[in-house]
Amino acid sequence: MKNVVISSFFMIFVASCASNGDVSHWQGESLGSLIQQYGTPDTFLKLEDGNRIVEYDKKNSIHIAGNFCSLTFMVDRRNRISGAKALGNGSNCIRP
Repeated sequence: MKNVVISSFFMIFVASCASNGDVSHWQGESLGSLIQQYGTPDTFLKLEDGNRIVEYDKKNSIHIAGNFCSLTFMVDRRNRISGAKALGNGSNCIRP
């Protein structure tokens, strides 16, 4: 039950955040393809139900405004992406 609550909370959180870029095309793709495209995730969290959350954080310290981007992906037990979200204020948010 706890796993369902955690997974549900994550999906609600992902759906409620402001977005800067469409990463929904990753849904159904493999974790291996994602890592091949973006490299090793900055955060890799394994949930008790076998699902995982991977996150990429990009920061650009050159700009005073502090462009940032966070890409978050929910990965199921079959290593397929079941949810994806981009959050940030930089124009490079969906580019690797």
